[in-house]
Amino acid sequence: MDISIFIIHWNTPQILESQLQKCFNGFKGDLIVIDNNSTDKITFQHKYPNITFIQNNKNRGFAFACNQAGTHAKGKWILFLNPDVELSQSQLNQLRLYAEKNDLDAVSPDFTDNNYRKPIPSPLSLLAEFTPFKYLIPKTFFTSRTLVGGCLLIKKKVFIDLGGYDERFFLWFEDSDLTKRFIDCGYKIGFAQSNIVHSGGASFKKMDTQYKRDIFFNSLDVYAKKHFTYNGQFVVSLIKKRYSKNHILPHIHDGSSITVANMSVGILESFLKTNFSFFSERDEFIIVTSAITDKDIWAWRQKYPNIRFITIVKNMGFAHTVNIGFRVSTGAYIATVNDDTVLNNEWTGRCVSCLDDKTGSINPVIKQSDGSVESAGIKILSIGKAQPTKEFNKEVNCFTTDATNAAAVLYSRNALNTVGLFDESFGSYLEDIDLSLQIHKAGYKNIVSTNASIIHIGHQSSKNFGAYKNYLDFKNWILVIAKNWGVIKIMKNLPQIIIERGKNLSGIVKSINIPTR
Repeated sequence: MDISIFIIHWNTPQILESQLQKCFNGFKGDLIVIDNNSTDKITFQHKYPNITFIQNNKNRGFAFACNQAGTHAKGKWILFLNPDVELSQSQLNQLRLYAEKNDLDAVSPDFTDNNYRKPIPSPLSLLAEFTPFKYLIPKTFFTSRTLVGGCLLIKKKVFIDLGGYDERFFLWFEDSDLTKRFIDCGYKIGFAQSNIVHSGGASFKKMDTQYKRDIFFNSLDVYAKKHFTYNGQFVVSLIKKRYSKNHILPHIHDGSSITVANMSVGILESFLKTNFSFFSERDEFIIVTSAITDKDIWAWRQKYPNIRFITIVKNMGFAHTVNIGFRVSTGAYIATVNDDTVLNNEWTGRCVSCLDDKTGSINPVIKQSDGSVESAGIKILSIGKAQPTKEFNKEVNCFTTDATNAAAVLYSRNALNTVGLFDESFGSYLEDIDLSLQIHKAGYKNIVSTNASIIHIGHQSSKNFGAYKNYLDFKNWILVIAKNWGVIKIMKNLPQIIIERGKNLSGIVKSINIPTR
């Protein structure tokens, strides 16, 4: 059969071994098992010499593992299979024949269990699932259905052209997102009548209920932000508040999850060439880019197999882009670095050594290419002005600061779950100032680690923004002041605030190129 089979495994080795014995004993085709860093280890690889076992050093989620598998696909078709699905090789062949006969690009079994007959999410379907509307709206009302990610046969070419699974989903709703993209792009999907058995949810039956809720509603929130209008997102936010208060995924691995926002292929190539040797095994890197198409992302995944790549269609600003990475971060610490920085292999560890329960954010010393200090934290003036700290006592390991610089910063996950992520109304510029002030209001500290440093080449993506940069400075300082200054503070400093904002307006005028004769 011209099918590559991929089984994504996590902590159910007995169920996996049973599946392999019943369904794939002596199997001669292309079959790969990917283990997502299970604590309950697989010990029976030697019994199946014709099967390839890949052991991941981190659990980066189901979507990541499926894409990882896709880079190894040799067949015309790809079958993604959960360990708790039992299908014979003849049933698999029937599934493929059904797809070919009906000219389908993707097919799942038509399971009779209603748990696997989910509609493609919409605000109405979610109200029908999670509110008393469920007594008024039956599931049969919704005609568009989600393909079952636990048993999904896809044409390899179509899967690659779509960019595979969207890795902003850790678990749940990645199959709904893929199904919607299939339909939106005009591909044909279907459901084949079958007696294939799917016991379901074995990996997560062991997990704490709140832990599962936090993952589930994080993914639902991600889906809504990607596909729903503002009103639909508002509905989801109300539903989510009933079940989970977290803004990011639960803590799953030690080390830091580091998001890199990118809008230029050339800058990304330079960043990875310069810094890849500094990537620590303990840290997770997440690249969120608007510069690479879904189809082209496969070459990057093959070259950098341990990086999570997330493509976005449109750059909606630094805050929006970084938040996408933050929401899927599972490290003990949540970080971001600019794609025009030069790192080293000790900066995160040295920053972490300064942390305590009251730390909300922490900067390394950010240096310029010549070694001079660009900033060691930022001082915020009441007139609406930020001054980078360049002189400090190098004999102390860390010190507090008004705000931290998002060119390279680590955040406490507790602080982010308390105050939220970057405010996306800022777009780009000053979102780090605002978040630092919100962190301080919530009782956390912003600090600088004097033993940690990185180099910031500076403004590689924004150097051609011109008047738009000055406009953002003007608009975003108004937002910072409105959110974080009280009425008394604003009135006391109003003349100086007006003068500072006037400088922004003057910068806008000077940045506009007026043609001359």
